This record gives sequence, C-alpha cells and structure tokens, in this order.
Amino acid sequence: MADATGLRKINTELVRKALRQGGVMSKNDLARETGLSFPTVSRTVDALVQLGELREAGAAASTGGRCAQRYERDPRFRVMLCARLEGRRLFYEVRDLDGAVLEQGEQARSASLLQMLDSMAGRVREQYPNLGGAVLGVDCSIRSGVACETIGYQELLGVDLADRLRQAAGVPAAAVRDMHLASAGYCVRQDGWDGVAVCIYLGPSGMGASIVTGGKAFEGASAFAGELHYLPIKNNLEYAQTHFAGADMVAYYMQVIRAYAALVNPARVILYDNPLLAGKVERIRRACAQTLPAHAVPEIVVSHGFREDYDAGLFRLASELTEEKLHELLYL
Repeated sequence: MADATGLRKINTELVRKALRQGGVMSKNDLARETGLSFPTVSRTVDALVQLGELREAGAAASTGGRCAQRYERDPRFRVMLCARLEGRRLFYEVRDLDGAVLEQGEQARSASLLQMLDSMAGRVREQYPNLGGAVLGVDCSIRSGVACETIGYQELLGVDLADRLRQAAGVPAAAVRDMHLASAGYCVRQDGWDGVAVCIYLGPSGMGASIVTGGKAFEGASAFAGELHYLPIKNNLEYAQTHFAGADMVAYYMQVIRAYAALVNPARVILYDNPLLAGKVERIRRACAQTLPAHAVPEIVVSHGFREDYDAGLFRLASELTEEKLHELLYL
C-alpha cells in the first residue's frame, strides 16, 4: 500500500498527464479525466498553481451556472538540458516541459571533453535559472553514470559523468549509453509500444544494441548488455576498430539477430540505417528465416529515425528527473 507521499505523487502525475494531453482543463474536467475525487484534484491543482507550474487560463463558457476556472501548464516553468557526446563533438538542446526546443547548439571544441561538458552545462545553468534536469547520452558503455569500456574516450574511463553533469548544471542529472536512450525513445515515438524489441545501430564507434521491454531499456547487471563486439563472431573485436572492413554484413547481422532471437525472443528488431546496410535488408530477412524456426523470426524493421529516437529518449529521461524534482518542491 502506497504511503501518503507516494499517493500524492501518483495523483500529481495523473493531473500533469491529463493536462499534457488535454491542454486547458477545469478542475471538474480533471476529476473526470483522472478518476480522482474533486477535492483531491482541487488540492493538487492549487498546489501546482502556488508552485507556478500551473496557471489560470480563463473561465470556461457558461452553461447557466458559475463559470469554472480553467488551468494549463506553464511549459517554461522548468526547462531541461538534453546533451549527447559523439566522437569529440558535444551537442545540446534546452527544452521546455512540452519538449519545445528553446536553444540548441554544439559546444566549442577544447582540449578536454570534460572541460567541454563543464563549460556547456555551466553556461546553461547561468542562462536558465529554471533548469530542472539534465541528461547526457554517450556512445560508450555507462554503468551507474560512470564511463567504462570506452572506445575513443580514454579520458572519460572511470569518470562519473552523471555526477560531473549534476555538479556543473546544479540539477538532478544522468548519463546513459546512447543505445539505451534510443531504444526507450523508439517506444515513445511508437505511441508507447510496450513489446519486446531490439534496436541495433552502427555508428562511428562500432555497433551496439539495446533490448527494450515495456518501454524500458534493459542494461544488464553491469550495463554491459548490447556490447555486440564481444559476441563470439570471427574478427568481431577487430571490426570495432576497422569499421567492419571486409565483413560480410548479411552474415553478421543474421548472427546477431539469431543470438537475440534465441536469448530474448523479440517481437521486433529495429535496424537503424547505415551505408553498410544498404541493399542488404531483404537478404538479412531471408537469412534469418532460413536459420530460425518460423515462430522465432522477429519482424525486422529498417528505421531512418535513430536521431529522433535518441532525442525522444533523452527528453523522456530529462522529463522524469525534472518532474521528480518538482514533486520534491511540492511535497517533500
């Protein structure tokens, strides 16, 4: 049974969700939409108005009685920082609560990646005193915010990037591997799809994957899940360094998909497009069909939306951190 604080948190999120979806609503509208009692809705709305997260949006049209006041979220009450590190380039966006991009850019290069991160986060902190949360995506293994198994990021090895970002930005922060963010974002962009899927991406630092189930990415016991270059495939570790020079990409993708089919039996495998995949997808599908039982062959989907999925995953996690902080301001 949830305690009083937990119940208030649940009620508050129900009201927030209804307003995100419905836009402008009265307390009666919110009670009907959420299933909460009118007194509970009224207390929640009043608390959010006092905090500044909600604002009055005028009275509803009269139906013969007293006009009910309507409310809406102020999307700029809090903003969030969504950043991604790719190679030696650090990209960032500042988004409001609705996801609108208020600022975007690339941090100027410096001798140190950590200096780049500190400089970017510090400037955003200074420019946006209403910053609520920050997330960094990185194309390497991240365990509990700490960079590990890095390729091309030797200076980051063993660094707690989540804590570094938290200190520089002054808000709750997280650092997560890019593939886990992209797979979660895929589900968001597929209207909350909650089946079992595997997302596979080939980028400058090699090939990686992420299992997602129920909208949540599975990182494993030590965040090693999805490190495909450690699969027992000939020359696999070399491929990470040579960008698959001389590799049979049809056979490689087939072996990876077959391994996932045997271990987690996904309903879908999403292959993010890349030049080495061009013209080979149908052959990969046939190879999987020939080497797996029919009931175990996943739907193989080619996606051109890696960046969009990645951004959606960044925003979702940043929103969760921000709203957790808002809940603390309300009730803790």
